[in-house]
Amino acid sequence: MKFKFFTLALALPIMSFLASCGGEEEAAKPTITLETGGITANKDVDAGSKVSFKIKAVSASGTLSGVTIIATYGTKTVTVLDTATGAADMIFTKTIDAVGSPGDDVKYTFTAKDGNGASNSVAVTLSVVPVMTSLDGQSGFQIYNANSSGLSTSFDLAKAQAMMSGAAPVKDIIDGSTSGSAQWAKSWASANGSTFCKVSANDWVNASSTTYLFNLWKANKDKMTATYTNLTKDDVILVRSGQDLDFNLFILKITNVVDLPAAGNNNDYAQFDFKGVIL
Repeated sequence: MKFKFFTLALALPIMSFLASCGGEEEAAKPTITLETGGITANKDVDAGSKVSFKIKAVSASGTLSGVTIIATYGTKTVTVLDTATGAADMIFTKTIDAVGSPGDDVKYTFTAKDGNGASNSVAVTLSVVPVMTSLDGQSGFQIYNANSSGLSTSFDLAKAQAMMSGAAPVKDIIDGSTSGSAQWAKSWASANGSTFCKVSANDWVNASSTTYLFNLWKANKDKMTATYTNLTKDDVILVRSGQDLDFNLFILKITNVVDLPAAGNNNDYAQFDFKGVIL
């Protein structure tokens, strides 16, 4: 009998110790929902259109500390809303211009933060599509060897502007030659993340609307690259601009390539016409 009592006496502190090592309970999380009266599920939205969300957040502890809306697409992150509050619950509508450009799948994450330190999130993805409109056309532009002097070596497609200098965010196309190179690279790159793909001569002829270019991009999006090499007369090139534009697709036709053979003569250039929505 003494042995049984002794065993029980040992077991009780061990059980108490194990119970004390179980860790603290996780703090109760707030709730956050997207309500009828705003967007509640994944959908397509027109570029530049207004989108509305009706958001309801309820604290688990009696006090919310804040609500955020974060939009992410590609490598980009946009803070749509970051608001502090001490309310027990909130219900409100947030209306914004749709984030992103045609072809972007933008994930909106809505997060409720509780006063107890816990948080909870819900998300929807809005796929940006273009509004159908006719394309503008421009012709006779040149992009020169990057080692030339006093000549345009980059181009802003949205404004149809050839540039000798300028901020990287608007440089959709830059000459691909390295600084100091004796020979022209006969290639294009971008300073803002624009991408390129060779398409057909028929695409140049048929491209008359944003719908055509968007469908052309969807058919070729896996072939888009950060550089375009071996520029050749009559090449037709689809470009997706790295700028945040309501319509960010352009189609170009190379009309002339002047590759000067003498080493050190840096006035080489590619000439082109293009179509797109020009600001």
